[in-house]
Amino acid sequence: MAKQAQVLKRIVALKRQSAEQRVRALQIEAERIEAEIAGISRELAALDEVVAGLDAHVLAEQHGHARKLIDNRRAAEARLLAKRRDVREAQEALKRAFHSEERLNAAAAKS
Repeated sequence: MAKQAQVLKRIVALKRQSAEQRVRALQIEAERIEAEIAGISRELAALDEVVAGLDAHVLAEQHGHARKLIDNRRAAEARLLAKRRDVREAQEALKRAFHSEERLNAAAAKS
């Protein structure tokens, strides 16, 4: 019976470790998307500056550069929302793993 408990503890510990890694990986991806959005925002702000001159603005408008940047930003924001949802779900899975680990430890302490 003690061997079974050790195997169960090991399985739960592996699940917790896997959940921790998934949370961190998703957080890194969310941070990457946030950096992408910030870069697009900087590009859009640069379009507003008059430094480039009127000809550059006319060409950018004719070729839809601003529209493309706006579309890219909206797409990135949608990806970020989905990634944040994934992070929350992964955090919940991690909480369940911690709870399982606590219950196993409490049961072992009673024995």
